[in-house]
Amino acid sequence: MGIFMLSLPHTYRNQHVSQSLAGRMTVIDGLAERLNQTPNAPYLTAAASSGERRTLSYAEFDRFSRQAASWLYHEFGLAAGAIVGFAPCNDLASAATLFGALRSGVRVVFLDPEAPQHRQEAIMRQIGAETVLNPPPDLERLPPPNAEDAPLKPADDAFYFPTSGSTAASKIVIQTHRGAVANALAITCHHAMQPGVRLLGCLPIHHVNGFHFTLLATLFSGAHAMLAQGFNPLTYPRLLYEFRPHIASVVPSILNALLATWRAPEIPPDFRYFVSAAAPLTRETVRSAYERWGVRILQGYGLTETNNFSTTLLRSLSDACYRRQMVDTDIPTIGVAVQGNEVAILDASGRQLGPGERGEICVRGHNVMDGYAGNPEGTADAFKDGWFHTGDIGMERFDPEVEAPLFVVVGRKKNIAKVRGESVSLEEMERELTGMDGVSDAACVVLDDEMLGEAIAAVIVGNATLTDQQVNDHLRQMFAPSTLPRRILYVDAIPRTPTGKILRPALLTQIRKLL
Repeated sequence: MGIFMLSLPHTYRNQHVSQSLAGRMTVIDGLAERLNQTPNAPYLTAAASSGERRTLSYAEFDRFSRQAASWLYHEFGLAAGAIVGFAPCNDLASAATLFGALRSGVRVVFLDPEAPQHRQEAIMRQIGAETVLNPPPDLERLPPPNAEDAPLKPADDAFYFPTSGSTAASKIVIQTHRGAVANALAITCHHAMQPGVRLLGCLPIHHVNGFHFTLLATLFSGAHAMLAQGFNPLTYPRLLYEFRPHIASVVPSILNALLATWRAPEIPPDFRYFVSAAAPLTRETVRSAYERWGVRILQGYGLTETNNFSTTLLRSLSDACYRRQMVDTDIPTIGVAVQGNEVAILDASGRQLGPGERGEICVRGHNVMDGYAGNPEGTADAFKDGWFHTGDIGMERFDPEVEAPLFVVVGRKKNIAKVRGESVSLEEMERELTGMDGVSDAACVVLDDEMLGEAIAAVIVGNATLTDQQVNDHLRQMFAPSTLPRRILYVDAIPRTPTGKILRPALLTQIRKLL
C-alpha cells in the first residue's frame, strides 16, 4: 500500500491531519492553553459514592498532573517512551495519573479494573508493557513537580485501547495525540461546549467514551465536568439536581434503568440533552424520554478506532425534525458526521451508495487511529480504498431540514455484542466454552435486552452434569462479570454449514423457541 493510500484515511476535505490545528497540538498543549486562559475555572469535580465531592480548577489539576509525572519517575522509574498498563477509576487521582503519564511521554494502555488479572496480563504482553500503575493514594502527598515536560509531538502515540473485550485475539488501537485532539475539538464544536458549560459523566474513564468525552472534550473547551464514580439509578437523579448539568453522557442501558426507576422526574432547568453512545438506541427509549421527561437524546456513533465519535445528532433540530428522525421512526439516527470526519456507506467493491442503500459504514478524517499495535494484517484489513472500515452496516437518509446526510446503523458485520456498553467478541466466548471440560460444541448469539442494550445467550452441547454455575465460573476467568451470558441453554446440536460455520440465524430461531 502506497504512502498516498495510507494518508487518505487521515484526510478531511483534502486536508491531512498534519496540516490541521489538531496536527499541531498535543493533549498537554490543550491543558497549557487552559492554564493561560481560564486557570481558576473549575475543570473536574469528583463525585464519590460516599457523597464526598472535590473540585479541581484547571490550575490545580495542572499542578497535580505535574506532581504525578514526578511521582511516576521516582516511584516507578518511568521515562519517555515507556508503555504501562493502567486501570483507572473515576476519581481525581486516576485522572491526574493519566495526565502525569502524558506529560512524561509515557504511553498508557487502558485496562478494565474489573477484568481478571490474567486477561490484563495477556493485553500487557501483547503491547509489550511491563508495569501496571496504581494511582497515588493521596494527591496531597505527591512529590514536587519535575522541571520540564518530556518533548512531545502531535504524531506521537498517546494511548492504547484494547478492542472487543478479548485477550490474545484483542486488537490494540494506537491513538495519537493529534487524533485525540481532533476528536476533542470536534465534540467541542458539535455541542458548543465552552467555559461555563457543565457536563455530567458517569461512564468509566477506562472506556474510550468516558475518557475522551468527559475528560478531553471538557478540557479543550474549558467546560466543567462532574465525574461520577459510577452509575446508580437511585442516586443519579440527585447528581442531576446537585450539579445542574447542561449535558449528560450516558449509554442506552442507563436511560432504560432511569425510565424504569425514576418515578417523579424533575429535569433541571438548564439541562439540554443526554448524549448516548456505545450501543444502539431504540425508538421506545427515545420516545419514553421525550414524552415522559420532555428531554432529547442525541445519539452518537463511533469506535475506539476513531477516537470516539464519528457522528452525532445535531443539537438544533426542530421538534418536528427530531420526531421524524428519533421518535416516529423504526431506527433512530446516529446523526451527521462530526467536524474533521467524513462518513460514507460503501458496497463490497468500494462504491459509495446512495440514500436508503445498505452497505458498510466507512470513516476517514483527522480522528482516525494510526493502526493496530503489532498487527499489520489487521491494520491493512481495516484500511481499504482510503477509508477505515467499521464492520457495521448502515445507510444514509435525508431530512428536508438537514443539509448533511443523516446516518442509520442497521446491523453488524462483526460478531460483537455490546453488553452495558462493553464490546464482547462472540467468537472468543465460543472458543472459551468449547475449551471447557464436558463441552463438545458451543455458540453464542446476541439478544436484545431492555436494560443492558444487548445480552448474550450461550448454547452448549455437553454432558448432562454440566451446570450454569460451572459455565459462568469458567467464563469469569476471562470475561468481566457484567458481560457473562444472560441465558445458558443446552441442546443436542449447533446448526452449522457443511464447512463448520455457525448458522447464526437458525441458531437464533432455535433459541427463541426455547426461551
